[in-house]
Amino acid sequence: MNEPVTVGATIRHLPARAARMAAIEILLADPAELGDDTLESALYILREKLRAGQ
Repeated sequence: MNEPVTVGATIRHLPARAARMAAIEILLADPAELGDDTLESALYILREKLRAGQ
């Protein structure tokens, strides 16, 4: 039987910037679940910086 593929195993093979973006998108999939408005805001800012190529 095949082992289930984890998110970590999947994104480990991506370039660093793409892996960061994937992780941020996962965290922002349900922002209310973060339970921290400051963290949510920081993730949106980081996502925009990654999109801008910074």
